[in-house]
Amino acid sequence: MRYDLTRTVRRELVSDCAVAAEAAAIALARCDERLLRAEPALAKGVRERGHAFEAQALIGLTGGLCPLEDLCLHDAGMDVRSPTREIARAATILDERRRLARGEPGELLKPTALRQRFGIAGAGEPDRTDRHKTGSVAAKRVTAPWDRIDVEDDEEDQVDDNDLDREEDDDHADPAFADIDALLVRTRKKLDAWNDLSSEQGRKNLTLRDPAYDAPGRFEGWLAVLEEGRGLPATVAAALALDAWLWLEPSERAGELGFALAATVLRQRGVAAHLPALGLGLRRVRFRWSPHQTLGVRITGLLGAFAEAAAFGQGDLDRLSLARTVMLRKCEGRRGNSRLAELVDLFVSTPLVTVQMAAARLQVTPQAVEAMLRKLGGSLPRELTGRKRYRAWGII
Repeated sequence: MRYDLTRTVRRELVSDCAVAAEAAAIALARCDERLLRAEPALAKGVRERGHAFEAQALIGLTGGLCPLEDLCLHDAGMDVRSPTREIARAATILDERRRLARGEPGELLKPTALRQRFGIAGAGEPDRTDRHKTGSVAAKRVTAPWDRIDVEDDEEDQVDDNDLDREEDDDHADPAFADIDALLVRTRKKLDAWNDLSSEQGRKNLTLRDPAYDAPGRFEGWLAVLEEGRGLPATVAAALALDAWLWLEPSERAGELGFALAATVLRQRGVAAHLPALGLGLRRVRFRWSPHQTLGVRITGLLGAFAEAAAFGQGDLDRLSLARTVMLRKCEGRRGNSRLAELVDLFVSTPLVTVQMAAARLQVTPQAVEAMLRKLGGSLPRELTGRKRYRAWGII
């Protein structure tokens, strides 16, 4: 796997994508400035909902179905039905985005931290000799553990095959069944080598891997592209990091993480203080990324997705502001010690609210929360569970 980024290509990329890069940077800066000037409850609500919207969008980009209500209920431990595989993946994306949003971008994007996150902490630094004099970046070939297993087990597999052949001659077995038995033996040996079957934890975390995938080599190639982007404009560098991630696919099982890492690049470069929902922007914009497109077309399309993500963030802020204004009208004329306004801010700041959660946050009894919900009347957010008990409300 190789991702060519020569000096000439970089110069042409900056000139061809200048307009799109400027538009994306302006949109992200406007969204970020509005979040900084908004009420704390509104800003928090936009960020929390952005994580959920992004997780849903990334599942949708891969062809999966992830209802937003089911994701929020699963995140709160209030599933109304058994969670699907897509819901579980979306919950993992949600947790990962929250972790990246809490951390320091510079620390999160360090090569050692990234290698540790992807389980390749033993991989070395990218080989500088693999770079061409023109500046193209080549992924370093690192022998994966399962590749070494294949080499070490070749002789043992041959011995096992010979033993099976002798047993066939002795028992006059059908050769077709003998080939199947030999394949099963080899498969069992490979799976036993890739997985730890000696402990209970290892048996719970059984995995299947592609021996020829070379995740460490692909990851080193992506790190080299990330390093090359330091001299480019911030939005172009983030789009280049995302494009290289989609091209190289460094992670065999966490392909959606590249969008969050590209958003972290924007945070590191100071373009956005929040974590933009880049996957949501890519799903909403009229652009479909493909490796068969030219580099300039791909980067321009991703920059358009960045601007669309910022526009959606501003629209979501307007929607939450309107909902808050409507609910605050029910607080007019209330006593000074009324907690109804605090309940309204709780609805705005979190995607999902239950009676127990509101009682704990507001430090009131559940009966008082039930009374405040009745006071909201028609402005009360939609109920999500459809139950008479264990109900939850949210602005989704």
